[in-house]
Amino acid sequence: MLGTVMPKMSVSKTQEIVSPIEKVFEILRDVHACPSWSPWLITDPDCKLDVQSDYYSWEGEICGSGRMELVGEEENESITYNLCFLKPWKSQVDIRISLAAKGDATQVAWTIDTSFPFSRFWMKKSLRAYLGMDYDRGLMMLKDLVEIGSVPSYLEFLGREPSPSFVGVGIRRAGTMNGFEQDIETSYKEVKDYYPEEQVFSAYYEWDVVRKKVAYFMGVRLDKTPGVIPDGMKLINVPGMEVYAIRHRGPYRHLSNGWSAGRMHGRAKTFRQSKRFPPFEIYEDENGEEPVVKICLPMK
Repeated sequence: MLGTVMPKMSVSKTQEIVSPIEKVFEILRDVHACPSWSPWLITDPDCKLDVQSDYYSWEGEICGSGRMELVGEEENESITYNLCFLKPWKSQVDIRISLAAKGDATQVAWTIDTSFPFSRFWMKKSLRAYLGMDYDRGLMMLKDLVEIGSVPSYLEFLGREPSPSFVGVGIRRAGTMNGFEQDIETSYKEVKDYYPEEQVFSAYYEWDVVRKKVAYFMGVRLDKTPGVIPDGMKLINVPGMEVYAIRHRGPYRHLSNGWSAGRMHGRAKTFRQSKRFPPFEIYEDENGEEPVVKICLPMK
C-alpha cells in the first residue's frame, strides 16, 4: 500500500588507508575491534557493550541502544551488517563496507541505506549531513587503527563548570566548510604571529552542516582590553558563564569527536545549551605531541 512506503536515504563516505587490503579486511571483520572506531560509542564511555564473534550490542544514556550484526562477507572485498536501533527511536539500517586496492593503499567505502517515517521527512537533509560527518569521523579513526595500531582520540567529560569572563582579540571570518581546515589554520598562524605567548581560543557563530556554512572568531584570551588592536583584528568581550565542558586530547583531525559528543550529550538532555554566546574551544596545550583542547558549550 502507498501509505506504508517510507522515504529512503543513502549515505556513503570513503577513506584511503595506507595498508594492504588483507589487513584492512581482517580488522573490519573483527567485531571486537568495531567499538574502537565507532563514531558514536566514543561519545558515551559508560555505555554497556556485549561483543560476540558476529555481533555487538550496546546500551547507554547518550548513544541509546541497539545491535549491529555481521550478515555477509566477501573476503577482501566487502562486509555487510544489519544495524538495529532501539533507542532513542526504533529503526533498521543496512550497512555495507566495500574495499578496493589502490596501489599500496586500500580505499574503504562505508555506505548506509535506510528508511524513516514520513513524520521525520523534514529531517532528511540534516540527518544526511550529520551521518556523513559521523562516517567521516569513524573512517578517520579506522584509518589510524589500521595504520598505527590505535586511535589517538581521548575524551574527558568535565561536565558543568564556571568559565570566567575575558577579552578576545583576533580574526572573525565566514565562509564554507569546504577548505575550512586550511582557513582556520591560516587564522591561527595570523593570531599567533601577533600574540605568540597568549592562549588561543575559537568561537563558532555559525556551523550549518546542511548549507555547509561556517562563521567563527579566532583570537587570544586577555585579562583586559589592550591599548592597541592589530590592523584587521577585532575585539570581543566574552562574558562569564557556566559551560558544559569536554576536553579532547589527540591530533586535531579527531577534534570533531569532542564536538559531536557535545551535540549528542545535549540531545540526551545531559545539559541545556544557551544561545547567549556561541560555543567555543580553548587550546590548552598546543605544542605537545597530543594537543589538548577544551570544548565549552554555554549552559542555561
